[in-house]
Amino acid sequence: MVKIITGLFFLNTIFQSNMEFCKILFRTEGIEKAYPQLSNDSKKILYQSNETGKWQLLISDLEDNNQVAITKDNYNNNFANWSADNEWITFVSDRDGNEEIYMMRSNGKDMKRLTNHKGSDIHPYFSPDSRYILFNSTRGNGSYDIYRYTIKTGLTERITNTKEDENYARYSPDMKSIVYTKTDKKSDDLYVMNVTNKVSENITNTPEIPDNWPTFDKNGSWIYFSSMKNGSNCIFKMKPDGSEVTQITYPLEDDEEHARVFISQDNKTIIFNKKVGKTIEIWKYRLDPS
Repeated sequence: MVKIITGLFFLNTIFQSNMEFCKILFRTEGIEKAYPQLSNDSKKILYQSNETGKWQLLISDLEDNNQVAITKDNYNNNFANWSADNEWITFVSDRDGNEEIYMMRSNGKDMKRLTNHKGSDIHPYFSPDSRYILFNSTRGNGSYDIYRYTIKTGLTERITNTKEDENYARYSPDMKSIVYTKTDKKSDDLYVMNVTNKVSENITNTPEIPDNWPTFDKNGSWIYFSSMKNGSNCIFKMKPDGSEVTQITYPLEDDEEHARVFISQDNKTIIFNKKVGKTIEIWKYRLDPS
């Protein structure tokens, strides 16, 4: 069992009152605004919204609050991810009758379908060098496994092959490791895979405590993720070997959940989703320099 560091915890009252550290960016009652991602300059946010009745992708400018819908159709478009230079977006759409992976420019142009399979293809993430896209698919044995799509050639390679579901796979900045969530009958745990030998290690190993949505920071020193270690779904960070587990956010209400964390390019800010009831908000949190 990992030991949670308590010395850096913020009290609920500090989290609630100190808006210099944490503030809400987007909220519409009854609407879900999910999977937020900052641009490299931290001036724009890419996210999905169900306000129209279907999931659509939007980019919002944080300086002038201008919001641009980059998908405007009668299909579900979700799980979007920016390329390293913010020029391209990969996402999931059911526009062809099934969940498939697509790619388009950040202005919504030059859309291209990348996968074509009757299985479900979801959660695409660009590699740090934007040469590959990791995604999850049920095409192999019915459970979600990790696959890698090579953008230049269209080659699709299978990375994992288990009966459990493996999701949210992301490369480390040096592309030597992949962090992901594995779901079995007991819980959701986080694993780190050595890309060279494909050996994976369970770095949370907390039965009956869900750990999800992992991502490396921009220099690979920390993994940020969502967990219910203390009873509420909040944001944590830990070293890639599973040590130094530290809680970052705290609930203000009994039924709220914090998830889908994203780290800014300078490692100074995170954005994440806060869910209360049927409303999903986007929050910004400035990390404590200490």
